[in-house]
Amino acid sequence: MESDFSITKLFLTKTVTVYTDEKDTSKKFHVNLKVMKDFYEDHDWNLFYHLFILHPDTLHKAFGFEEKEQKTSWNYVQLILFMLGMYDKFSFLYTILRNTLTSLMPEIEIGTQIIRVNGITMTEEIWEYVIYLLKLSYGEKVEKPLVFSSEEARKFFMAQQAAEAKIKKMRAKQGDAEGLIKAMLAITYKFPSISIDYLFNQTMAQIHWLQKLAAGAVSYEVNAQAFAAGNTKKGKKLDFFIK
Repeated sequence: MESDFSITKLFLTKTVTVYTDEKDTSKKFHVNLKVMKDFYEDHDWNLFYHLFILHPDTLHKAFGFEEKEQKTSWNYVQLILFMLGMYDKFSFLYTILRNTLTSLMPEIEIGTQIIRVNGITMTEEIWEYVIYLLKLSYGEKVEKPLVFSSEEARKFFMAQQAAEAKIKKMRAKQGDAEGLIKAMLAITYKFPSISIDYLFNQTMAQIHWLQKLAAGAVSYEVNAQAFAAGNTKKGKKLDFFIK
């Protein structure tokens, strides 16, 4: 499974094409990635991302599953859409899930027991790839989903992922609540033609990329001044910050 995701393309469009069959390029569908503005203004998207992508363990506890029962995000999608959505208690979650999936994948068709996107039957493997793209666009360092040789291997891997997610969640609580706006200010300080409004309409992956360039530009200017003043080691070369 492949896609045309790239930082360069994100500056042109937030729509990514996913190819489910490397030998048949006609088997494809599109995913509309979300920008940072959506995380602050779209409550449904924010809830969806944190429940089904970042911390599905929250749903695990809410549904009362035992710790040993390794439920995946895909399990919960099916559970809510095909079983629990008919009950009043879960109707709000059903509506949020259905509407969000439609905004992410306009070609999606949700039936009574099956989900198709552009005629392709959605599987856990495809769903995990969509999650991979969403996390990638959010600036997370994630590996491309693996294909497992057996159900036991998949469960073992999911158990490891769940443990790592808990550690990551705890670390996130200790982070800087104003980290995003500070990163944006660093970018606009170095690149004045870029505005805060513009950055909020980009993905976190793009913001991270621009932040890295901004830091590199500042470092380059400091070193350039040192070179001009002759305060550098003999034989040292000044490298341009864009490589």
